[in-house]
Amino acid sequence: MRTASIFIKKKLDKNTDHFLDNSQIHYLKKVLKIKEGEPLFIHNGVGDRYVCTFDGKGAVRINDLITKKRKFSVTLLAPVLKKNQLEFMLQKSVEIGVENIYLYISEKSKHSFNLEKEEKKMKRYDDIITSAFLQSENFYKPNLNIVKSIKDFNFDTFSQIIVLDQFSDNPLGKEVSCDLVISGGEYGFGGIEMKIISKSKASSFNLGENILRAETAPLVALSILNI
Repeated sequence: MRTASIFIKKKLDKNTDHFLDNSQIHYLKKVLKIKEGEPLFIHNGVGDRYVCTFDGKGAVRINDLITKKRKFSVTLLAPVLKKNQLEFMLQKSVEIGVENIYLYISEKSKHSFNLEKEEKKMKRYDDIITSAFLQSENFYKPNLNIVKSIKDFNFDTFSQIIVLDQFSDNPLGKEVSCDLVISGGEYGFGGIEMKIISKSKASSFNLGENILRAETAPLVALSILNI
């Protein structure tokens, strides 16, 4: 039987009792159905997994600590999409493995999405990422950010950038090294976006002959790079 997991964003001390807040207690007892004496994992999202025992009331006993080094180091720069498409992409990218996710409003979709409205949805998006992070038993929770457009993204901190382009002559393979993957929107990249990407000195790669949906392409790319 799989051990239940929760996310608490802080370091905990081994061999001590950690008291939970009301929402955490409710989640353990009512949602996960954890009973007194049963084990559970607490993940802090930065490489630590605490092996705990629930006291059945409002605290957990920290019995052991397991720490792992970061396995995935790719940042994904992907477009804001329609609700179901975007949430699917966020969930699956976390399961496959990614360090950071940056969302941007595509040049060709700027009349369909609004930055202020999307910023209000970030809590829900982060909850989806947290759920996928726990379900996949990853030790590192990806960071989520949003920028208004590609021109507002800082490329300076990346040295091995790739852009997904179905017209590229270069197929993406697992031998390719990169720290940033750029994926386009439903209607591809706009002219301004292509100029900015070109200035970033990104290398272009294709994902095969089939045309992939905007939410599928970054997942295929991450799978090739990580697995």
